[in-house]
Amino acid sequence: MTRLRYVSQFFRLDKSLTKGDVEAIVAELKRTMSERNRYNSMRSVGDIASGLHRFLEYVESDYRKKLDESIISEEKKIDKNVVLSETEKEAIIRARVGQGIFRQKLIDYWRGCSVTQCRMYPILLASHIQPWRKSNNDQRLDVFNGFLLTPNLDKLFDKGYISFDEKGKVICSDLFPCSDRKILGVDSSLRLVHVEERHLPYLQYHRENCFM
Repeated sequence: MTRLRYVSQFFRLDKSLTKGDVEAIVAELKRTMSERNRYNSMRSVGDIASGLHRFLEYVESDYRKKLDESIISEEKKIDKNVVLSETEKEAIIRARVGQGIFRQKLIDYWRGCSVTQCRMYPILLASHIQPWRKSNNDQRLDVFNGFLLTPNLDKLFDKGYISFDEKGKVICSDLFPCSDRKILGVDSSLRLVHVEERHLPYLQYHRENCFM
């Protein structure tokens, strides 16, 4: 994973990856081997090639679909548990989805914070646009219903102090003081890395129902 993370800085590694892409990446790594201060031996390039082929096997498999189905099945079991309170059920399921496949989907899609492009993945948080409690099972796992955010942006978005317009530009609530915006590094220049059409219904829901 460390090697693949390194390679992902220079090459796109996502579900569009093909065998030809892997061969081209390995060829380029061999060609530029002497220009790097890391992974600059045939053995290390071989390790990267092995990792790329294993990642390609994952991309071409139905593993993602099986994980989605298993999480939905798990949610249904928790929902039917008569011992747990509704609050406990929500906490358990949100933790499972937020730290599991949904979070990984967001990492694969956004490649960093959805706004700042920060790539310190251990601190980035998976955040639903349309809140978990207001979404059905498909929406809870829909990558277009989520952002990967730094802790300050995640909390502001979750509490409705910020939202985003159809172009991805940040919108600040009147209840979010200008002095605090500066402290938290939020200004009018912030915007989502990109916005696709499938984001729009979720963004509209957030603006109309969560934004203060």
